[in-house]
Amino acid sequence: MARFSPHFSRQRSPPLHAAATATAAHIHGLVALLLKHQSERRPLLQIHSQLVAHQVFDRRPTPWHALLKAYSRGPFPQEALHLFRDSRRHAADDTYAFTFALGACAGLAWPRAGAQLHGLVVRNGFEFHAYVHTALTSVYLVCGCLVDARTAFDKMPVKNAVSWNVMVTGFAGRGEVEHARLLFDRMPCRNVVSWTGMIDGYTRSSRHVEAVDLFRRMMAEGVSPSEITVLAVVPAITSIGRVLLGEALHGFCEKTGLLVLDVRVRNSLIDLYAKIGSIHNSLKVFNEMMDRRNLVSWTSIISGFAMHGLSAEAVELFAEMRRAGIAPNRITFLSVLNACSHGGLVEQGVAFFKSMVYEYNINPEIKHFGCIIDMLGRAGRLCEAEQVISGLPMEVNSVVWRTLLGCCSKYGEVEMGERAMKKILEIETESGGDFVVVSNMLTEHGSTCVEWEVQYCFSPHWPGVHGKILFLFSIVIIKAMKKLHGHLIVSGLYNCQYAMSKILRFYAVLQPDLVSAHKVYGQIEAPTTYLFNIILRGLTQSNAPEDAIAFYKKARGEGMVPDNLTFPFVVKACGRINALKEGKQMHNHVLKYGLLSDIFVSNLLIHLYAACGDLCCARSVFDEMLVVDVVSWNSLICGYSQYNRLKEVLTLFKLMHDGGVKADKITMVKVVSACTRLADWSMADCLVRYIEDYCIEVDVYLGNTLIDYYGRRGQLQSAEKVFFNMKDRNAVTLNTMITAYSKGGNLVSARKLFEEIPNKDLIAWSSMISGYSQASQFSDALELFRQMQRAQVKPDAIVIASVLSACGHLGALDLGRWIHEYVRRNKIEADTIMHNSLIDMYAKCGSTKEALQVFKEMKEKDTLSWNSIILGLANNGGEEDALNAFRAMLAEGFRPNRVTFLGVLIACANAELVEEGLNYFDSMKSVHNMEPRMRHYGCVVDLLGRAGQLEKALRFIAEMPVVPDPVVYRILLGACKTHGDLATAEVVTKKLNELDAGNSGNYMLLSNTYASADRWSDAMVVRQLMEDTRVRKSPACSVIDC
Repeated sequence: MARFSPHFSRQRSPPLHAAATATAAHIHGLVALLLKHQSERRPLLQIHSQLVAHQVFDRRPTPWHALLKAYSRGPFPQEALHLFRDSRRHAADDTYAFTFALGACAGLAWPRAGAQLHGLVVRNGFEFHAYVHTALTSVYLVCGCLVDARTAFDKMPVKNAVSWNVMVTGFAGRGEVEHARLLFDRMPCRNVVSWTGMIDGYTRSSRHVEAVDLFRRMMAEGVSPSEITVLAVVPAITSIGRVLLGEALHGFCEKTGLLVLDVRVRNSLIDLYAKIGSIHNSLKVFNEMMDRRNLVSWTSIISGFAMHGLSAEAVELFAEMRRAGIAPNRITFLSVLNACSHGGLVEQGVAFFKSMVYEYNINPEIKHFGCIIDMLGRAGRLCEAEQVISGLPMEVNSVVWRTLLGCCSKYGEVEMGERAMKKILEIETESGGDFVVVSNMLTEHGSTCVEWEVQYCFSPHWPGVHGKILFLFSIVIIKAMKKLHGHLIVSGLYNCQYAMSKILRFYAVLQPDLVSAHKVYGQIEAPTTYLFNIILRGLTQSNAPEDAIAFYKKARGEGMVPDNLTFPFVVKACGRINALKEGKQMHNHVLKYGLLSDIFVSNLLIHLYAACGDLCCARSVFDEMLVVDVVSWNSLICGYSQYNRLKEVLTLFKLMHDGGVKADKITMVKVVSACTRLADWSMADCLVRYIEDYCIEVDVYLGNTLIDYYGRRGQLQSAEKVFFNMKDRNAVTLNTMITAYSKGGNLVSARKLFEEIPNKDLIAWSSMISGYSQASQFSDALELFRQMQRAQVKPDAIVIASVLSACGHLGALDLGRWIHEYVRRNKIEADTIMHNSLIDMYAKCGSTKEALQVFKEMKEKDTLSWNSIILGLANNGGEEDALNAFRAMLAEGFRPNRVTFLGVLIACANAELVEEGLNYFDSMKSVHNMEPRMRHYGCVVDLLGRAGQLEKALRFIAEMPVVPDPVVYRILLGACKTHGDLATAEVVTKKLNELDAGNSGNYMLLSNTYASADRWSDAMVVRQLMEDTRVRKSPACSVIDC
């Protein structure tokens, strides 16, 4: 029972009749005692009663807050909620009360209570308070409502370090480490709590390499880890087995005093060294603890010695622990029993087990009994081990029986091993490894294992065997089936169709060996349609489905009558090889046998016609069906989607919905994809609501489709929500999310996700390189392309186009030539897009000769091809060639666009062809019905300015139908400097200062104009004006191709 301190006894509150004389000091004392005894129920209630007796609650909020805080953080958080309800009757709501009440909801993990408080918070206008909002976010995280937590966090107007830390640690603790890392990377200011939460999340998710890498980065950034950080990273170091890293961590803890501050750090180091194989270091840390050893310390060192086979030393340490007066617990006994088991110390192990039960009153768990059984089994005392199992006071799991099975295999106890195996099969559905143990045991001791092998083959456990077990197990099963097959032939039972159907099913379907299946089928006299369907199924699923069609025709010619199970297989075979002619024959046979009413057969006919592109026949079969289900609709919708009949896909979905058929995830993949490709965003939004309203499962395929949809719309937050809520992800998921991040401009997250892909395919590289190129991060695009080459991934046309664009912008001519040669050498098919990229790259790098050569080699050109060569020539001194190319373009019937005229006007400006340039400019609107843009007006100003017609240029600007931007005036100001026209320069500068006063270029151009005219005093006045108005000149930069 909790007791008060003597200080409290001396300050008992006066009786109730003296409550009116209570002083403020006494009330403060009560509140202080309240906080001191907040974890003890009886003092808490007594202080509460005294505060009520003094009627403090009606006068001041502080005691309310203190008591709410005490209850919310103590062992009775539900009482805090009752107190919060009472406080609202006597005092006004405030942020402190809501914060403590939300803390109580988090302690109780009550999401409904948290949601109710959320409503009260909004109603009282406290949703914008950082502490209340942080507490609300914490409630949702603790309750597992991660979407609500992220929504609440995003709505916070001001986020402090605590808010960020709550989100990072909450998501990391829930296993959503990718989402947590995104938040962590976006944090404006990280502290040790942030780093620790992220490291702990990686460790809990078994991503130990990332945890250790993050810990190293934390140290490199100068953030000192706390003892909690050390405790979080130790399991990760343990898992990856880095002895040197463990020793480095040990040295850091010793240097910073963490070993002295927290005994848990020493205990974790003992466990770390023991598990990574350095038992001497583990013992060294243990010996240095001296008086600070606790139960965990002793348990860790005993477990370490037992783990390393040092059984006698572990037992001696256990005895020393008991002499030190430290009582062992369940885990300690489990460690020492393991030591006895591995060391063959049977009598001592039994004595320890009895001591645990009778001396320390610890009820043994199944793990302790498992150690006893393992100990007896290893010693060859199998009968005693089986007796222990039969007398267990609890349900026996498969681990115990598996322990006994291993010992039976060691000592050749076949009968007992078979009994153990039967028990395992009763408990588990996947026991491939155990069956192999039994099979080997029977084989080694001269027993036939056909009975066991056949029993397991025909049991429902067979499909559950996976991976390496399946590979090893299949060898045993094939051997067993061949023995059974031979036994049936020798014994004359090969006419038993039931037994032979099992053999046939195994050869045709379970472990495909179609040659053997045909032999078995040929040995059966008068095979039934059921047996025919078995082998037809195997042929349909094989790599040669055309054999299924041939087998069907042969069997039908021999008099076999098909049924409703025959046609699904043969129709599916026709669909797999797009055999439309044979498929129509099957359709006729279906009609002949009156099986069209079978919905399964009709659905497969729709699928067949849709796969072969005959959508009219597919629709005809669909319309003739009396009853249609979701599979019928999906088969038709998938066919229209496959052949890009996207509007019909949406029409079919509306008809499906009107017909009362609920769509499934397959339907939604096709219709959402159709909306995305058609850019029908309003319909897509309706479909997203449909998915939510009808609770349609978002599997990996629908998830990928939704991510692509949100990515194309630039809604990264929604794409992330889908991505992090997906239970299963594949390579397409990661590539789609990378593309979404890239299109949304979040290349940091895209690169982070890209680096997490273990085996990057071409699409992953293409998405990331294209993202960098489109975001004008050309150096990163080229560096990633080099990494792609080192990874020996062959690029496609999309990657090459993106890399060529980067080469052009960076002037990397040598790399561009190498890529061009790479395309030729590897015979990569160069389409129009790639040719256009090559022209653009050569032109931007100044090699117009090579650009023209590529242009002339093109078999098919488009408008972009002409634009690329015209702009390239115009910008590199080939003005006449550019204009000739424009005339040739018109002669070949290509229609120019605004970019074309931009290149033409640049060519005219560079060649100072004023009249010709003005004629081309006028023809944009008069001939080609094109409204000029600001860049075209700028080119005309440049044209007039280069020719020295500055006044005409100024009039042209004044007569522009659109408001000129600063760039147009700046072009004219540059021409004024060239021609020394100070009067026009001053007028233009005045206009520029009205439009863009903070741009240093305006002042620099005017100053240089004065300087060119030797008016140095005016130039200095302009420079001084820059300083007075605090306009700073931007530093210059250059790009050098190394």
